[in-house]
Amino acid sequence: MSTVSQEENKSTDWLDSVRWLATIAVITIHVVAPYLYQYGQISNTDWNIYNLIDSLSRFAVPFFVMLSGALLLNRSITLTDFLKKRFIRILIPFLFWTVAYSIYHFCKSGEIQCANYLNYFLSSLVDGASYHLWYIYMLIGLYLAIPILNKWVLNADSNSVLYFLLIWFLGLTINFFDLNLHKDFSLTIFTGYLGYLILGYYIAHRSSKFNSYLLLAIFAASIAFTFLATLYYPIANGMFNGKYYQYLSINIVIASAALFMLVKNSFSSRGFYLDKIKYCNKYGFGVYLIHVFVLDALQIFNINGGFINPIAGTIITIVVCYAISLLLIALLSRIRFLANLLN
Repeated sequence: MSTVSQEENKSTDWLDSVRWLATIAVITIHVVAPYLYQYGQISNTDWNIYNLIDSLSRFAVPFFVMLSGALLLNRSITLTDFLKKRFIRILIPFLFWTVAYSIYHFCKSGEIQCANYLNYFLSSLVDGASYHLWYIYMLIGLYLAIPILNKWVLNADSNSVLYFLLIWFLGLTINFFDLNLHKDFSLTIFTGYLGYLILGYYIAHRSSKFNSYLLLAIFAASIAFTFLATLYYPIANGMFNGKYYQYLSINIVIASAALFMLVKNSFSSRGFYLDKIKYCNKYGFGVYLIHVFVLDALQIFNINGGFINPIAGTIITIVVCYAISLLLIALLSRIRFLANLLN
């Protein structure tokens, strides 16, 4: 391998840590989420622990999207090659797992008839066969835009990219505070997940290095805000409200950007764990897709975020779910015709 190629690989090795952290965080969210909706039914102490864990994990989806921006918006690739190599790579597993989850939930419903299943499948394809597949629908939309965005970022200077991010953040701020501006004034083009793509690209390839202690302080302050604001809402309304958990809330954007930069600053390619993380990430997409099946199976054995105590139950469930999901995908991927369907 040439020296240039070695340097390029080394410069993006930190993104493997980003991917692994995002995978763990999304499993964490799905472990603790059911307990947040039990506000008033479980003790306040337990509920606050789940609230804190979830608040700490909200960077999961932003990390995944920023990772896509960092990896895909800095390459000269034709539209045809992109659609073949990238788009189809997520579309095929998505369709496979949509069928798998639709069959699973259809069987659980008790209406096991082929004619009924066809309607059920079509409905699942439109509405989502499982709650976590919403991300794939969103990702497909983003991927369709990447070839266009890539042309722009490769030719735009850093100030132009920063300008885009500033307008994006302004649009998110307007939505966050429900500001009533003129009805014809709209920044909707700048208020979606597309901004995370550009943000990931900018941090990975164009941003200056920030002080790590400052980044840690910003992340901690954003998490504290998320935790306290989410705590206040149930007290005010008597039920759980996830407004400040939304991935496009400015508190989550700030926390995710700060942590993304912190990982980049703090990463060391000398760590013995790098090869292990790379191996795990090889099956990361499959782990994301299968982990809801595994969580449901663990629930049968009462392995969930609520057994023992909130902290121990959550940690054990995350570790067991991730380990089983990884093992299943790694083993099933050895079957040649399944490899491209699963992951």
